[in-house]
Order: sequence, then structure tokens, then C-alpha cells
Amino acid sequence: MTVDELKDKRIALVGVGTENEVLAAYLAERGVQFSVCDARRNRSTSPTTWSESVVSWHLGEEYLDHLDGYDLVFRTPGISPLHPALKKAAAAGAGVSSQTRLFFQRCQAPILAVTGTKGKGTTVSAIVEMLNEGPYERVWLGGNIGTPPIQYVDEVSACDLVVLELSSFQLQDLGMSPHIAVMLNLFDDHLDYHEDRGEYLEAKRAICRFQQAEDYLISNGDSPEAMSFQRGSSGRRMTFSITREVEDGCFVSGGSLWLRLEGEGVREKICGVNDIPLLGHHNLANVAAASTAAAAAGASIEAIGRGISKISALPHRLQLVGEVCGVAYYNDSLATVPEASLASVRAFVEPVHLIAGGSSKGADFLLLAEGIAGAKVKSVALIGDEAERIATALEAASFAGDVRQFDTLEASVTALTARAQPGEVVLLAPACASFGLFANYAERGHAFNRLVEELQSR
Repeated sequence: MTVDELKDKRIALVGVGTENEVLAAYLAERGVQFSVCDARRNRSTSPTTWSESVVSWHLGEEYLDHLDGYDLVFRTPGISPLHPALKKAAAAGAGVSSQTRLFFQRCQAPILAVTGTKGKGTTVSAIVEMLNEGPYERVWLGGNIGTPPIQYVDEVSACDLVVLELSSFQLQDLGMSPHIAVMLNLFDDHLDYHEDRGEYLEAKRAICRFQQAEDYLISNGDSPEAMSFQRGSSGRRMTFSITREVEDGCFVSGGSLWLRLEGEGVREKICGVNDIPLLGHHNLANVAAASTAAAAAGASIEAIGRGISKISALPHRLQLVGEVCGVAYYNDSLATVPEASLASVRAFVEPVHLIAGGSSKGADFLLLAEGIAGAKVKSVALIGDEAERIATALEAASFAGDVRQFDTLEASVTALTARAQPGEVVLLAPACASFGLFANYAERGHAFNRLVEELQSR
């Protein structure tokens, strides 16, 4: 869609979150006018760089009651395209779109996109490291990590590659698929947003639903649900695995990471597993996924290996914050589902003191509790709305360690610091969303980091 076509349309931006803030600035800079519909009653925080391009404001509780008469509605990812107000607007003839969809429509370069319940940020960051030596003029990173890509779409050339981290919120009504799609894993998540697990999975399927023969779909060979996506793609189907050899993709065998490409037969060693500078089997899978994607994008096996050596833990993703009196403190605030929290716990051979809990995402905690009961977890500190449900699950799983509930993150850190011995780990891996106590996972992680820094300064 060209800018001139946008100028001819009556446009509404629904929800002024991070993506629509950037989209508003992009449209305003190109002379496109639009209306703004947002639940917040106060518009004083809106940047003056684009406020003059706003035709009308619809703020407060009834902000979705004013979508009649628009040609194009850009929703923020936090508002489902299945919301009755958006469905009504679509039935009246409006096109329901998003910043991500507009980027796909306008981008000249091939797009490599990664989705899955967990591991997306680590995987896309690793892919960029592996492709820094070519074969593209520039590699752009965006999506849920970094910059909303519409901000740089006019700078991207056909000789570049764009690497995106995409959530189910962004994929649900995308209507097109990337040239290279990566499907990492699928756990129950965002069931407070999606109607049910089926709708969540269906939203993810846009990653490959519209692919053509010249495209690639890379799937997790250790996840039957991820592999089921291969039935929905017309592209070349590649696989990664940390449990078995594959014919077209990357796999772990004999303590090393290997690459085998379709038609070549011979496997080539990328690196030793011990050379991968990230903790946990889940991160080993992320690196295997990234290596497969980089190979599909044209990276040499040498460049993939050099890229792996440059990988480091991202903030709030099993990040070592520091040590105090021989106790290591790890921040995995982005472990917002039980499966991710359990993967964090299992990444350690040392005894663990776990901080978990937060707001609900509709998850079941029994498998997490059983995993904790079978791991080297000595104590669990619980916070937030889901503390009682997790405590009940731990009791049902016959967890023998100490379980206590606290009103604040600070109180939980203080209590576990008193319990932990040299050589042990205090781990923030909440298995829940952050709302109620914090605005988001990043704020929660920063709060944990500050508490550890205060311990170090004493």
C-alpha cells in the first residue's frame, strides 16, 4: 500500500501502544491524517510530532464505539481482531490492519520471522549475529524486540534482510507470511487474550499459511505441534532438533551441533555444545533454530559458528545479574508461562531458590509443580495473584521444600537471600504475567536487578 493510497483513506488508530505510537509518527511525517481511539481519557502525553495530524480523538471507556465510517483501522496488538467492535467495523467495510501488516505490505526486502511461545527474542538475536557477515547488505531487527519495523521500512532495500520477532497478537490477522518462517514451540499462553488454545494456535499459523514454493518453514522437530505447521506451508520444510538427527536442518548429536542440508547428505559440525554461551536445553534448541534459519538465509557454516560465539543472554532472559556471598542471582522475568519457568529451573545443576507468581494468563501449574518437586529446588517464594494456586499445585505435587507467600518482590528476595548458601542460585522465573505488581515483565526484571545491586553494595 503506497503513501498516496493511505492519504486517500479515512484512517483510525485503535489503541495508542508502542506500535501505534510509531505508526502515528510514520503517517504524520508523510502527510497522512488519522483519528485516534484510545481507552485513556487524557491525551496530554501524546507527542506533538504527530498530534497535529489527528482529525479527531475518541478517548475513554467508549473509545471503540466510534469506528463507523472508516476505510482502514489500525489496531494495537493488545486489541484482538476478533473484538466485536473491530468485527463490526470490518462488516461495515473497514479494512482492519496493523503496523506489522503495513510493514509487510511496504517492505522491499525478504523477511525472516520467528514465532513460538518462548525463545523468540534469543533466536532472532542469534540469527542477526550469524548473518552479520553477509550475504545481505544490511540485516534489520524488529518486531517485539527492538524497533517497530514501520519506523525504518523506507530505508530497507531489496538487498537487505529483515528479521522479526512476531507474537500471536501480531500474526493473527497478518494475511501474509514471511519468506523464512521459524516455529519454535507451543505452550498454553495468552489464554486471557485468546478465546481458547485452538484460537491461539490458529493465530500462530499465519507464520506459514501464505507461503509459496520458494519460501522456507523451519519447525521444532521435538514439538509435535510445531511440526504440524508443516502441513500448512507450501515452502521448503526444514527441521531442528536437540534429541535426534534430521535430514534438512540443525541437530545435536554426540555433544556437538550439526548442520545437514537436503540433498547433500553429509553432516557438517558447527560447534561443540559446550561452546554455546547460554544456559539450558531450551537455549540449545533456540541456537539450533537460529542456525537452521541462518543457513536457509545463506550464511556459511563458519559464519554461523562465529555468530554463536558472540551470543549473550538478553536482559530478563536467564540473565546472570550478579553474585552475593557466593550466591548467584538470575533474572528470567520473561519466563511468563509454566513451561518457561520449569526450563529455567532445569538449566541449573546447583540448588535453586525460586521466585514465582504474578497475574493470571490462564495457565495450569500442576506440571510446573511436579517438575519443581523433581528438580533441585530447595525453596519457593510466591508473589502476586497466582501465589495461592501455585502453592496448591506444589502441595499436590508433594514438593518437600519450603514454600512461602510474600506481598512484594523485595520481601521474597530478602527471604531467599537469608536461606541461600554459597554455591546456590536465587532465580526469578515467575511462570506468570507481571500485572498488578508491575507494568510488564521488563519492569519486574529491572526491579529484581536493583534489589540484587543493593545486596551487592552492602
